[in-house]
Amino acid sequence: MKRLSRDAWLALLLFLLLTVFTAVSVVQQAQASLQDPPLASYSTQQQGSRALWLYLESQQIKLTDSVGTVFGVPGGIDLALVLEPTVRFTPGEWELLHNWVEEGGTLLLAGTGAATIDLAEQLDVAFGLAPSSDTAVTNQTPLLQAPPLNTLAAETNFFLRPERDDFVTLLANRTGNPTAIAFAEGNGRVILTTVVEPFSNEGLQTPGSAELVLNLLNAAPGVRGIWFNEWHHGIRPEAEGALTSNNWLQRTPVGRALLLVLAIIFIGLVLRGRHFGRPVPLRKDVVRRAPLEYITGIANLSRRAGHRTAVLQHYHDRLKRDLGARYRLNPSLPDEEFINQLANYQPNLDTDALRQLLEKLSRTTVSESEMVQIVREATLFGRK
Repeated sequence: MKRLSRDAWLALLLFLLLTVFTAVSVVQQAQASLQDPPLASYSTQQQGSRALWLYLESQQIKLTDSVGTVFGVPGGIDLALVLEPTVRFTPGEWELLHNWVEEGGTLLLAGTGAATIDLAEQLDVAFGLAPSSDTAVTNQTPLLQAPPLNTLAAETNFFLRPERDDFVTLLANRTGNPTAIAFAEGNGRVILTTVVEPFSNEGLQTPGSAELVLNLLNAAPGVRGIWFNEWHHGIRPEAEGALTSNNWLQRTPVGRALLLVLAIIFIGLVLRGRHFGRPVPLRKDVVRRAPLEYITGIANLSRRAGHRTAVLQHYHDRLKRDLGARYRLNPSLPDEEFINQLANYQPNLDTDALRQLLEKLSRTTVSESEMVQIVREATLFGRK
């Protein structure tokens, strides 16, 4: 029996690791799907809102949670319930909902998540975090008395900081910061609250929660139909090509990655040990760069870096060294003192020309053509 090579064992081990990773991913996705989104109208879990649906249904209110192929508010609806959305609104979706409100609809937005905070910012309302000792909520307006709100045990860690002045505070915490407000938006109305527990299956059982929810709903005039927005809980209609166990490999990133790796492993096993072509020997003659090319390259780099001031300073110091070398003059002397001492040794020295040349070489801002001309003058002067 032929033994498998090291490469074959490595490929088999890689395949087994990918299989385990895929299985773990599938299990994690299945477990995640068992947890319903918070305040989903179909969820019977503690944080769902199925009890709210049944409660409103018992109040003879028309309800719907219909989801189309694209986002939109169904017809015949007066109030849209957006309860703790888990999927952010796109600009187009928010514009559609906002236009619906401005045309006369009522939006009740409740939540403390990132998607809710984004929508509140679109309405010029910011969120704040209250201390743990300031979470109790109290009624702030006579509007919340239909039905009578005798007890109120709701709490929230967040409060609202409106940046607008046309709102009415419905609920507030102990320090007076609003936790539920209402304001007009066009021809419609927006009710925004950070109190979410009374809307849940567990919270609705607390005394006063049902009355609080009805009061918030009654803050919208003439409500005949309510729409639960499940689109932003991730609920989408099942398309014709919906994902199934049969097409999981073709339609998911993990499945396609697994197929690609399997194909690469198969090709590697088939072509294992084969040469891609005849080896080509290296050329023996090595072309080296000319020395002048390095000098030209350094000069071009210096030109690009704009080292013109440094070049002029170099020729300034070199000219003084060359002129004073015969008489052992210190080239670091100030220019005027240097010229005077040099004139004592050379009576025929053109001091004015030397002074002007040293001033040109001391410039800090020159163009490239000016630099070349000044260097040329310095070179000719040093040869006299």
